[in-house]
Parts: sequence; structure tokens; C-alpha cells
Amino acid sequence: MADNYLQFSEAIDDLTAGEETWLKEQLETIIVFGDKVYLESEPVKDRLAVEEPAFVGSRFLRDNPDFDSSFDVLGFDFAFEEQENVRSLWLYAESYGDPNHVAWLIQKFLKQFRPDRSWSLTYASTCSKPRVGEFGGGAVFVTAAEIKCHAADDFVQQQRSAFEQSRTPRAARPLRTTSAVSIVNW
Repeated sequence: MADNYLQFSEAIDDLTAGEETWLKEQLETIIVFGDKVYLESEPVKDRLAVEEPAFVGSRFLRDNPDFDSSFDVLGFDFAFEEQENVRSLWLYAESYGDPNHVAWLIQKFLKQFRPDRSWSLTYASTCSKPRVGEFGGGAVFVTAAEIKCHAADDFVQQQRSAFEQSRTPRAARPLRTTSAVSIVNW
């Protein structure tokens, strides 16, 4: 048996105090019952016995239509750091990461604080054993207006498809004759 990994490591640098506070709030795990929002640390056990929550997860994912809150998986780890008086948010995944969740957070951040900026993340897809087809990676490019993703597998499939469409079948290829020898154009 082999283990598959999706790994990345990127940061948002030069955070102001307001940006850091906003990010901390967005990364909090919340539980939503109707129009009531509770922090994960708040006691809501009596409510859990009565009804199922409408949402459980990090605040920033609440409006993401692709997020399935029944799994409550953030898809990355994070840490706020300071180096030489510069605050940053480090976003990383050591085993299984979800670049789409990171992109969703970053786009919200850019819309709120840096609408004229961009941010990118590259990731590696690896395997604990050298299995054919189990390695790759990709990239995510985020602006306040859009999120663009590029996976290595998609690139290879596009290139293969374009190549196959441009090839002429062997039977239909013209033969060129030089002297008494036939040469096939490959």
C-alpha cells in the first residue's frame, strides 16, 4: 500500500494588525444553527441534541458552494509568524492539502484588503512509492476577481488530446518513393 500526498507551503506577507485580526476570525471554526453562529469553543451541546447544524467549518468557507461541511476539513494548516517585525500568515500542508480552500480564503482577503494585488501557490502531488501516474502538481493564481488553477495532469491530457487530433492515421499517410525504397513519414 502507498500513501499519496498533496503538499504546499506559501505565505501572505506584510500583514497589518487589521488584516491579521480579520484572517484569525475567518479561520475560526464556527457552528451555525439557523441564523445563530457559535464559535467551536462555545457550549452548544444542548442544541446538537435537538437539531443538526446548518454549517460546521471555518468561517471563510461558509459561502463556498463547493464546501461540504459534513466533513469539516480545512484542507491546510496555518500559523501566524513574525520575522524582523513583519507579520505573515503561513499556509501549508504536509500530507493532504486542499489548494482550493486556500484560494477561497486568499480571494476573500484580496477583495477585502488588497484588490489590486495577486497571490499564487504551487503544490506537489507525490506518493510514498514510485507508482506510475501518482506524481504531479499544479498551481493556483488568485486575484480579487478570479481564481485560476492549473494541474499538471490537465496539461498532459490537453497536450495528448491536441497531439492525437493533429495526427493522421497511418493508413492515410502518404508514402514517398525514392529509388526502389518506400519511406514512411512518421
